[in-house]
Formats: sequence, C-alpha cells, structure tokens
Amino acid sequence: MSGSATSVRAVAEASAAADGTRARVLLAPVTVSPTKPLTPTHLKYLLSLDVLHRATSTFADVTFVYHHATYSGSRQVAGFWEYVERCHPGLACDALTEEDIGELYTAYHRAAEGLPYAAVEPVVRRAEAGWTHPISRRLLDVWEGHYRLLGMFDPKLGRTGPAPASEAEILDLLVSRDLCIDARGLNAFAYLDATAAGLPLRAVTNPEGQRNYLLYLLRELVPLLGRHDLVVLAHDNELRTDYRTIAHVLSTLGADATRFEVPRVPLDGVTQSTRLGGWQGHTLGAFAGPLLEEFGPEAFRLGLRLYLVAGLGRTAHESFSTYQLRRWTRRARRLLEEHCGYGGEGMDPGASRMTAQFLAVRAGRRGYADPYQVATLLMSNDPAVPVAGLLRVVMGATEDHTVLSTAGRQWEWR
Repeated sequence: MSGSATSVRAVAEASAAADGTRARVLLAPVTVSPTKPLTPTHLKYLLSLDVLHRATSTFADVTFVYHHATYSGSRQVAGFWEYVERCHPGLACDALTEEDIGELYTAYHRAAEGLPYAAVEPVVRRAEAGWTHPISRRLLDVWEGHYRLLGMFDPKLGRTGPAPASEAEILDLLVSRDLCIDARGLNAFAYLDATAAGLPLRAVTNPEGQRNYLLYLLRELVPLLGRHDLVVLAHDNELRTDYRTIAHVLSTLGADATRFEVPRVPLDGVTQSTRLGGWQGHTLGAFAGPLLEEFGPEAFRLGLRLYLVAGLGRTAHESFSTYQLRRWTRRARRLLEEHCGYGGEGMDPGASRMTAQFLAVRAGRRGYADPYQVATLLMSNDPAVPVAGLLRVVMGATEDHTVLSTAGRQWEWR
C-alpha cells in the first residue's frame, strides 16, 4: 500500500471512530476446558488471542466470548468429572497442582474407552445445571494466577456471562434454515448440514442424547449475531473442519464470519493432544521461575508473547525451547528499556490515537488485528512503526473490552 493510500485510509478510520461508527467485533474462540495444564500450545493460543483482542480494541468495539463453563456438559469435561468422582472419591482437589490434574486427565482418557454415555449422563445433567467439579474450580484458580502473571486481560477467566439459548431453539432455527438434519424423532442423530459448502455432515446429538461441543457453541453464539458486524472464530488447526462448518452456519444466518487458526506447538518434536501426555516439564510452572528471576515479570510477559506468537510463527514447525524463550525474553527486555523504560515507564498516552489508526490500516478488510503481524512489528526498525504505542497495547495499557451481561438477551436475525 502506498504512503498516500495509507494516509487516506488512516484519516477515514479516524473519522469513523470519531463518529461513533466503530465496527462491532465478536471474538469467539474455542475454550480451553479446565481439565488439563496449560502447555505451550495453549499459551500460544491464549496469548495470540490476548494480542488480537487488545490490538483490535483500539479501533473496534470487541465483545470477547470466552466462558469456561460453555462445554461443561460435553463428554470431554463431564466425563472427566465422572471419572474423578468414581475413581478418586474424596480427592482433596484444593491441594492439587496443575500437573497433578493433568496426570489425572491423561489417566481418564486411558480408562474412558468403552464407558457408556449412560454412566456419564448424571454428571452431564449437573454440569448443564451450572455445577462445576472442585477439580476444575481448583484449576481455574491456578489459571487465574497464570493470567495475572502474564498480564492477560481477563484474569477472572470468563466465569460469568449470559445464559445460552436452549437446545430446542437452536435446533429448530437450524432446521428452518436447512442447516440441520434432525432425525432424533426416529431415534437417530441430529446433524449440522454444511454440505452446500462441500463439508461433511457433523453429528451434534446422538440417539442417547449425548451432545457434541458444537451444539453448546452455537447455543452461546447465535443469540449474539445480530449485535455484531464481524464474528472472528478462533481455534487450533485440529478443529479446522468443525469451524469451517460453524462459519458456514453463522454466515447462512446472516453473520459476517471469519476464522483465525493457531497451530499446535510441538514438544520434543511431537505434536499431540494434552490428553496423551508428553507435556510434563513444559508447563508454565516448570519453566517460568528462572526466567522471572533473571529478567523480571514485564520482560517475561513480553518475551513469552514474542516467542510464542512471532518466534514460532503461523506454523509452529519448531519445538518449544526454553533456550529460545530465554533469547526472546532478553530481546524483550531490550525493547522495554529502549522504547518505554524497563517496567513500562515513560510510554506516551498521547500516542494511542496514532497507534489505533496504524493498527486499523493494517487490519484492512480482514477487520481484526493479526497478532503475528502485531508481534513482528514490535521488532521493526521502521520509524513509521509506532513501536512504543504497540508495546503499550500488547503489554496491557488498554483494558477496553465488552463484558456480556445476563440481562435483556435479544434475538436479532439479519
């Protein structure tokens, strides 16, 4: 883009913001369920979302939908809770570490094969009624400490939010829009139907009544569509097909839906789900201590963002390395010292408007700030890049985000 075109676009964005016509963005990532430790894969995902949210909030009104209770009724979560209650009755959950819970989660998946849904269903019903097992409450407390340590924008982890739409409302709507094949009356499955987009049918309930996580997701998102101009669906690459299906469903319902995908990070050359193990020694508690002592919390926060978001990049082909993290944290300390003083002093609040315009221009038609682009721009030597302003955004100087309330839910269709 030429300099003159950039200038014109920046003026247009500034005028739009002044007129109160900022875009309304619904950021809707898949939730990391509170059943496992946060590994480099989860941290890359969460910190990418943190940067995306903070940067986009400078030029758009962002509603972030991230409730850890969303998928509590799914077998992945409720099944784990049933396993803990059955196999470890009386477990002192408050004394467990994040790693202890991860070991139990891995053991659950080794033992879960063949367990009928009827054995899990009582826990599903309790979860859908709002109950959270003490083991997940303990993990959320641990994660709250992680969020505060890393300077992330929602240390309460979305523990409150609006009630979702009912299952019947969503399925009836989807059937009416030819987006669902509902054969439950024949003791069969209900499927999301995105075959018009060349995607396979995706079961969301089975004859036993077991619900897929996508149904819980739609119950949460669909009532919010009419209040937003853009829906950004964030997920890891393992869920690509599912989220292509969700994007098609939301688009057919009138939303402008796009996807943001984050790759999984290999550990010792292996990329796999946390439930299979292999994460031991790679949790935040395992590697943060020495770096915090050496560099301090501000440099560690920035260094972890730079390494996971920019250093490992869009593809994350290389394995996580504490050696590389130390190099990026050292670089982060130099950045903080050079541009705003170590610990964040000296950043000019008057640069906020220019930074917002800069980020809006680079978001362009995409409509949201690409966290990889933002993180790499922090290391730019181009004098046109407002590095100090970007640091101010990425390190949490902007706390503007919409909090969803339970009052006055409206159904709006376009």
